[in-house]
Amino acid sequence: MDETIVHAYGIVAENEPLAEFPPGIAETRVWVFDADGFGAIVSLLPVEGFGGSDWEQNAASVSWLGQVARQHHEVLQYASINATVVPLRLPSLYQSLESLAATLTAASDRLERDLGRIQGKVEWAVKVYRTAKADGSVSAGSASGRDYLMARSRDLSARHTVRQQLSEQVREIHNALGQVSAEQVRNQPQDAALSGRSEHMLLNGAYLVSRADEARFLELVDKIADSSLAKGILVEVSGPWPAYNFTGDAEATATEALK
Repeated sequence: MDETIVHAYGIVAENEPLAEFPPGIAETRVWVFDADGFGAIVSLLPVEGFGGSDWEQNAASVSWLGQVARQHHEVLQYASINATVVPLRLPSLYQSLESLAATLTAASDRLERDLGRIQGKVEWAVKVYRTAKADGSVSAGSASGRDYLMARSRDLSARHTVRQQLSEQVREIHNALGQVSAEQVRNQPQDAALSGRSEHMLLNGAYLVSRADEARFLELVDKIADSSLAKGILVEVSGPWPAYNFTGDAEATATEALK
C-alpha cells in the first residue's frame, strides 16, 4: 500500500520558471509536476493523517485545518507572485501523479480558459463595513400609546431610509471599483465569526485587476475609503491574492480525488 498521496496546490502553464517554494502542507517539499501542457504544483503527503477518512476527521479541528490552509495558501501566494496560477481549493488529493495527469488531461480545455482569463492579473479583495448605527431608540417617556406608535413608525421609516442609502452607496462603490477591474464578483457578506470584526459587513467584493492597473485600483480604493468614513462606512482592502474567485471550482478538476 502506498504511504504517500499527492496534494495539488494549483495549476500553471508548462515550463513556468518556478523554484524554491516555501514548505508545503506538513512541511513537505513542493515542486512542479509537468503533464499534458500544464504544470501542477504538488507535494507528497503521508497517507496517515491526510488520506481519505483521516483528512475528514482531522479537518473537524479548527487549529489543524487552519494550519493546513495557511501552508496551502503560502505556496499559492508564492506561485501567484511569480507566475499565472489557477488555485485549487482544499482538499485536492490524488492517489498518484498518474491520476493527477489524467485529471489535467480531462480538464485541459477549462484550465486553458482559466489561465488565459487571469493572465497578467491578480485578485484584490475589498470589504465594506457599516460603522455608524441608525438612531433606533424610542423614548420610554412617551405620553401615550399613540405617541409611542407614531415614534415607532418614524423609527422604522428612518431605518428603511438608512438601509436604502447604504445599499446605494455600496452599489456605487462596487461599480466604481469594477471600472478599473477586468472582472468583479460580489460574494455573500461574512458574519463576524469569519470577518473578525464586530461591524456589520455590507460588501464582500473580489476584483480581478490587471497588474498594469493595480496602482490606479488602489488609489481609487484609498479615495473611496477616505470619503466614506464620514458616512459611517469603513472600506478595507487586502491582496493581491491568487485568483480564487475567477477560476473554475477545484472540485470540478479533482475528479480523481481520493474517495
